[in-house]
Amino acid sequence: MTSEKNKILIAALSQFIPLALLRSGQKHPPFLPFYHVVNDTVPEHINSYEVRSTTNFRKELDYLLKHFLPVDLKTIVNKPQKNMMHLSFDDGLKECYTTIAPILKEKGIPATFFVSPGFVDNKSLFHRFKRAILEERGILTKSRRKFFIHEASELDELAKNNNISFAQYLNDHQPYMSLSEIKELQADGFTIGAHSIDHAEFWLLPYSEQFRQIEESMNWMVSNINPDIKAFSFPFTDDGISKALFEEVKAKKLVDVCFGTAGLKYDTIPFNLQRIPVERKQNWDVRKVVHFEYFYYFARSIAGKNKVNRQ
Repeated sequence: MTSEKNKILIAALSQFIPLALLRSGQKHPPFLPFYHVVNDTVPEHINSYEVRSTTNFRKELDYLLKHFLPVDLKTIVNKPQKNMMHLSFDDGLKECYTTIAPILKEKGIPATFFVSPGFVDNKSLFHRFKRAILEERGILTKSRRKFFIHEASELDELAKNNNISFAQYLNDHQPYMSLSEIKELQADGFTIGAHSIDHAEFWLLPYSEQFRQIEESMNWMVSNINPDIKAFSFPFTDDGISKALFEEVKAKKLVDVCFGTAGLKYDTIPFNLQRIPVERKQNWDVRKVVHFEYFYYFARSIAGKNKVNRQ
């Protein structure tokens, strides 16, 4: 595992190398950047990643369009090439409908939106969002402790003891898209995929629960959206997901393609593609992310470590 200091150093060095040189002379996976939200005001429920303003998001899209060919999900699945990119957005937040999709349509950029059925229509709130609200209101101290999904009851109890209603927050702020809005995005030509039921940390789950999260979210997707391509993105990371799980979901025809978040890498599972997080805690702009990923890919290639292996 590369340390945070080493990543910062690699990122700094990579900025001095022309992108054309970084991308030359070797085979690369397609570039698959992903975001969560675009908003000129940071929502109270988000404090674990950097929120792009509409101005900065437009600038980043313009940079990407100068260096990559934007294509739809079907092209990435069937005929990917190294100069291609496919954008995606996680968690199904309302800004996907109100802000992001209109900008993408204006610029002619295809994209996939990944949603968790448990949050659609604002039925419940992601446990990391609950933590953020309590931190922003001074009830929880901002610290390195991260509450996991099995500890969500602690957050609910803290909220109750401080007269905070997450149900009221959902009603007042409507942080997620409705099913009708998601269907509108599909009608506009965007693809929709599943992102588990409730955004659990898969590395903490037993095999049976990992499978259930995929099966139920994909069944919801087929029943409500009926997409041409059945796509699933792992929440947080696909690190540690077993080869057996991939084989089972594929054998049962639950998915056509899956996505992890390991950066510019290949995967030993051919239908599992690795995406690149843009909203990094280092607050890098997209140019820095692009240069870092290609430089890092080159360095890992030399060491024979540019592929995710599975047990």
